[in-house]
Amino acid sequence: MSEVRVSISIARPAEDVWSLLGGFDWLPRWLDVIASSSLSDSGRLRHLRTADGAVIVERLLTFDEEAKHYRYALLEGPSPVVDYVGTMSAQNDGKGGTLASWSSTFLVQGAEEAQVVAHFEALYRTGLQRLKAVIESRD
Repeated sequence: MSEVRVSISIARPAEDVWSLLGGFDWLPRWLDVIASSSLSDSGRLRHLRTADGAVIVERLLTFDEEAKHYRYALLEGPSPVVDYVGTMSAQNDGKGGTLASWSSTFLVQGAEEAQVVAHFEALYRTGLQRLKAVIESRD
């Protein structure tokens, strides 16, 4: 089982970060590689379309508004992984800011594990940097 975990400090309260990060359908608002998102199954399934046209389907597993985190499972997509479970969270850093995290565990199938891990690390890092830029630019 592979694990990827990326965190970034954001100079805004956790509530502000969570107001964007915590939207299960809001990836297109801050993750440039996601062109669109739509929900089904009472908001528990998200159907994502990437900028290059790939389709990704994910199921919301848990959502905790108070603790500011959610877990989701990848059901379908172009990545060579199975048993993928991702987590998004926004935690108070004790200094008025937030530690935003994106992590996952998965099994790689039919590809080089190190390359797949590096791909997800780069995606999470780039995405969280964009999230930080969007949130910190708000007045």
